[in-house]
Amino acid sequence: MRNATEFEDPLKHLPYASNASFNASYRQYDSLCLPGTRVEVRAKINKWANGEDKSCIFWLSGWPGTGKSAIARTIARQYDDQGQLAASFFFSRGGGDSSHAGLFVTSIARQLGACKALDVKQHIRASMDEHSQVAFQTLQDQWDRLILRPLLKCKKGVEVRTFLVVVDALDECEDERSVSSLLQLLPRVGELANVRLRILVTSRLERPIRHGFRRMGPAAHQDFVLHHITPEVTNKDIEVFLKHHLAEIATECYLSSTWPGLRILSLMTDYAQGLFIWAETACKFLAHDAGLVEERLSSLMNRNGSNITDPESHLDQIYTNILLASVPDQCSEDEQKVILDHLTSLLGAIIALLSTISATALGAILAVPTEKILRTISKLHSILDVPDDTTQPLRLHHDSFRNFLVDANRCKQHRLLIDVLKAHASLAAGSIRVMSSTLKENICNQEMLGVLASDLGKDVVQRCISPQAQYACMYWVSHVEKSGKRLADGDHVYKFLQQHILHWIEAMSWMGKTPEAIKALASLEMMTKVTADTLPLYLLLLHLQDSRLTWN
Repeated sequence: MRNATEFEDPLKHLPYASNASFNASYRQYDSLCLPGTRVEVRAKINKWANGEDKSCIFWLSGWPGTGKSAIARTIARQYDDQGQLAASFFFSRGGGDSSHAGLFVTSIARQLGACKALDVKQHIRASMDEHSQVAFQTLQDQWDRLILRPLLKCKKGVEVRTFLVVVDALDECEDERSVSSLLQLLPRVGELANVRLRILVTSRLERPIRHGFRRMGPAAHQDFVLHHITPEVTNKDIEVFLKHHLAEIATECYLSSTWPGLRILSLMTDYAQGLFIWAETACKFLAHDAGLVEERLSSLMNRNGSNITDPESHLDQIYTNILLASVPDQCSEDEQKVILDHLTSLLGAIIALLSTISATALGAILAVPTEKILRTISKLHSILDVPDDTTQPLRLHHDSFRNFLVDANRCKQHRLLIDVLKAHASLAAGSIRVMSSTLKENICNQEMLGVLASDLGKDVVQRCISPQAQYACMYWVSHVEKSGKRLADGDHVYKFLQQHILHWIEAMSWMGKTPEAIKALASLEMMTKVTADTLPLYLLLLHLQDSRLTWN
């Protein structure tokens, strides 16, 4: 009789970004387009996807906050409901595995294999059998062996069906070189004959992406620039959005059904300046406190000068309003400084995080009580997703807030500016402190030698290695690197390596992150300036690098 492992689906062994698909639980409260809005662009995407046009890629671009992701989610939902969504990958800066392209192809392959309408699963399995290390190969080899070749082997049906892949926020992929590689690989789906695979890509108009599409040539893709839609059409859509959400606020806050009136609705539409993120943030700001909704509306209207014409400046103004409104007016100047210092320190940590973590885990890393973190961000629900469950991750509603906080040209209140180098240094120091106090030999309490990480249940790892320790193990080196500080013998990094390097490697192994540990050591080696003072540290790193093949 066969045992259970013989029936196990090999696709389950492909690493994947669990929070990258459009309908991941991580994104369950992200908005979709309201009925009757974004009609022109959605119709254009549908016509391209289902038509005979030879271009296999549709590039939807636009300014930050113009609603690209909402359109991508809406299209993904539509095609998923129709059984025509092959896969989706929503990049997210600071989103861990969804912030880079390392798991892009394997995540797409897993979703392709799960798509019952596509006869491709058996061909992906066969390719994995032939190339057992494909998940650790280049993006080009992965794309060829896990996507193209399996799809080329699909049988042609009575009619060629269209399947869609949605790739959102490509600009939030951290590595420009990976972006360039992907934009060279994606057009190759045009080689497919028996399956019509279309790829919708959304992004900002950033230089590497513009360059990548130019290299593709015009025949491979269609373009649509979102902010080139006529202001009349965009403003009408924003008005519909505002009317819908303001009506919900009026009901929840026991206000008149006509609140806030046509004049205010018109003013808010004008203030949005074509940015859906302004309208969404404004509504969240008003909805957060029913007792202060009128005061907040007055603040929102009074602090937005009519002389402001740049859309981004309107968004920056509302971010400033929200942050300043979180500081009680009755506080003394000294008290306000203390509150703002703590606020900026906490926000700095949140925007510098390389993967989302909970308020509890963040508090452990920063050595700040969870209750104090929650009090500090209690009035920031309009710009931060703060779950009621403190073990669930915090995250920004929109990446434009991160950009605002670190740009002195946008954040005019310089006391709100974030020193990102300082934020990374704080997270690095906190991560090292957490690891030093929690990591130990045999951290997962295994009585027998030779137990493989793949055989140890995730629940055991979660129980033995806390979320804050897992985050620290995974990202402490990156935070050290991004802090801009030089390593030296005798510093906190050196002391940690001396005392806990084997404990860290063991923890990373249990977490299934041994390759990442090897890369982290290589990064540390690069950061170490070899002098008489740092020679011992450099030699230690070199020795660990030379020993990497013995890890399992």
